[in-house]
Amino acid sequence: MNNILPKYQLDYPIDQNDFSFMESEELFKFLAINHEPHSHDYFILSFLYSGSVLHLADFESDRVSAPAILLLDIDRVHTHPTVNGRIKSVSFSQKLISDRGSVFFSKLNELFSRSSIKISVDELGQIDSILCLMQKHNISNLSGLAIIRSLLDVLVVYCTMLSEHYPTMEIPTNNVYADFRKLLKSQFTEHHEVTFYADQLNITTTVLNQQVKQFTGKSPKQLIDEHLLIEAKRLLYWSKITSRELSWKLGFETDSYFNRFFKKYTGTTPKEYQKNSIAEQSY
Repeated sequence: MNNILPKYQLDYPIDQNDFSFMESEELFKFLAINHEPHSHDYFILSFLYSGSVLHLADFESDRVSAPAILLLDIDRVHTHPTVNGRIKSVSFSQKLISDRGSVFFSKLNELFSRSSIKISVDELGQIDSILCLMQKHNISNLSGLAIIRSLLDVLVVYCTMLSEHYPTMEIPTNNVYADFRKLLKSQFTEHHEVTFYADQLNITTTVLNQQVKQFTGKSPKQLIDEHLLIEAKRLLYWSKITSRELSWKLGFETDSYFNRFFKKYTGTTPKEYQKNSIAEQSY
């Protein structure tokens, strides 16, 4: 299965604590390394100080102008854009924040559900003060690591506040939905049944359905299917994976079952969708 989209680790630059900070010149060199579609196993928060960027992630393509926050969640397929302007970027792995509590992860999930946030110059100035403090400390020693992690907490919480101040049309989360969403992101290719998620969250399927529907208007099964569908579209659009390989990767028992699932929601077969995607990209 060599045609599946590449997924990169936090190794440019890398340190033992899975954190990196880059700004314009260094960041431009990093962005020039690979223009092909790919994903990462770490979070990326970027801050656009001047100019604009075409931010392409999954199926969203937005021209974002400064001042703004650009966000890339773990596993989100994207291409490296051409940036015209000044930018700073913070990357961090799940390992760095693994001991954080449920409130922090709830805010993190809420924040990274978006791809960008348009903010004011003053708000970017507040963020820059945090970033400047990050730059002053060496993460290779214990005291520096503690400061970096604390500043990262502040940065995530402040960016979440800005996300709430400049909301999208999405419905806010609650704890059950936040926990379900976190579990779904890691398990949807292996577990397609609602009962699995209810059991893992130690609640009944009725409670899970009620809580998820209250905040999304959709059932847990609909969200599971949506995750499977978006991942299928993502891989068919960006790679040369076959329908059979994809059905196996997404946890379907047979490729014929996967084909029926895909056609139910799109009106076309995976092969036809991929063919049309290739034609669209070459247009």
